Amino acid sequence: MKYIYESPDKGKTIYKREFNNYNKKEKISMEKISLYDYLGHAAGGDLGQQVAFAAAKAGVLTETRQVSNPAYKGPVMLYPRQFLDLYFKGGLNEGISGKQLLKG
Repeated sequence: MKYIYESPDKGKTIYKREFNNYNKKEKISMEKISLYDYLGHAAGGDLGQQVAFAAAKAGVLTETRQVSNPAYKGPVMLYPRQFLDLYFKGGLNEGISGKQLLKG
């Protein structure tokens, strides 16, 4: 089954629905995590920039968190887990409704 992920409010709320089914949708949790937490290792500057650009283009709300460890001290970006799932698994873009669709 293929799903569409939509956000009518620029990332505050995300809904999941089956492709071509406009009647039934499910609200998705908006837990925010870092790329390190998601991938299990440092993403690196290039991938970090690509993800940040995709999130900004999709209107996804991000947050930052300060971290301090032997390898890095400073801010890290936090993204909704569902956005990262879409980004790394090739999100769908239906392009019909005019609502904000998330696509990596």
